[in-house]
Amino acid sequence: MKRLLAIVEGEGDLKAVPELLRRILHHHNCFDVQVLAHKRGDLPKVLANFENVFKMAVKEDAAILLLLDFDCKNCACVVQSAEPFYKKVEDLRPDWAFKVAFMVKEFETLFLADRNATRSVLKDIPEMTNFPADPESVRGAKEWLSKAMPSGIAYKETVHQVKIVSQLDLNHLRTHSPSYRHLEKALLSLLGIAPVQNQEIKT
Repeated sequence: MKRLLAIVEGEGDLKAVPELLRRILHHHNCFDVQVLAHKRGDLPKVLANFENVFKMAVKEDAAILLLLDFDCKNCACVVQSAEPFYKKVEDLRPDWAFKVAFMVKEFETLFLADRNATRSVLKDIPEMTNFPADPESVRGAKEWLSKAMPSGIAYKETVHQVKIVSQLDLNHLRTHSPSYRHLEKALLSLLGIAPVQNQEIKT
């Protein structure tokens, strides 16, 4: 069985990211990948400690996917921000399977892009609430979700994140989320999987 390790930022990501990656892989008829996750903090922290982060990840004997929120103070260009990671891997282990996929501005931006999936879990969001037309322009998607619910009720990453991920419409995200499209492409390339074309996403 192949192994895939996702380097993620937060506590909720430890369950939500593997769930999303497995759903994507299953759609593309790939069922022989064990998906793992390491929590290593935000983008600046991971970059500052990347040599150690990478060496620890290599010990898992897995292809490595760096999947982090792209919302730091100096985050401007996803391509430029990914380059230092690829350069460091080239210096350390050029033979190792490694890809970067950033979530602009954060993982929960996917939830703003799929209002139906989000409402199916966060049922207290009023029906008249207008979701952002451009989710990736919103800084603070977690806060947006909490503010959309009645006073006293809040979005909780460790409770709600994986539940909403399990409901996401991946076909919808492919159309409405540039971050999701890049993630799917990076994941399939990393594992050498041919994409399934013109087929509904399996749940």
